[in-house]
Amino acid sequence: MILSLILTLAAAIVAVIIAMDNTAMVQVTFFGYPVQGAVGLFMLIALGVGVVLGILLMVPSLIGHSLTTMQSRRRIAQLEKKPLRRKGNK
Repeated sequence: MILSLILTLAAAIVAVIIAMDNTAMVQVTFFGYPVQGAVGLFMLIALGVGVVLGILLMVPSLIGHSLTTMQSRRRIAQLEKKPLRRKGNK
């Protein structure tokens, strides 16, 4: 957990440093509308959109995993309540 937080923070710092170095102004057409801004700004926006899309694509898998875990815990609780069957006892 700590390692991933440190790596995320390092990646964010590197992204900001790269963005600050790329200050050339460019014009980008976005859905038919021209937008003018620094290359670094567009890079940070693209990084942010990529992170958000990555998180959104992970959500269904995380929900499925948590549902499976919940069902397994429920089944374990049911099995723990049942009396044990032993050989010879019917």
